Amino acid sequence: MSSEIEKLEADICKLVELSLCDKTYCAQISFFLSQKTIDKAWKHFFIDIRDYTCVIHSDEIRHIKKEHHDDVYLVCKIPYYLEKFVKLERSIVPDRKTGKPVTSLIFIKRNENNSVKMVKTNLSREKVVRLKTLFEVV
Repeated sequence: MSSEIEKLEADICKLVELSLCDKTYCAQISFFLSQKTIDKAWKHFFIDIRDYTCVIHSDEIRHIKKEHHDDVYLVCKIPYYLEKFVKLERSIVPDRKTGKPVTSLIFIKRNENNSVKMVKTNLSREKVVRLKTLFEVV
């Protein structure tokens, strides 16, 4: 794994810790999707995510902790999951507040324990994928 990804994962882990220790902490990390992720999404699933940025915000981290408890620490590995996904699904779900349809992508990564890690992200016209949830399925 490259040192760039390791540094990014360390920065995300720091954001997770700060977000969980202080309910008022409000910060985010953003990074461009890797060329490997973009190529794989297009080649295997015909989904164009060129020039997209991934954004992880403190509020989303706290949501994952509330809904999925210890799975929140999987957030640190999002750059890895985005590169190593084995399946990519498009879904449309209603927004919790407005009820309007929101287009999402679900990145699925199987690990050696036959579990599946899922990263569900909202897509926006501004070419941003925003973390909505992440959890492990056994």
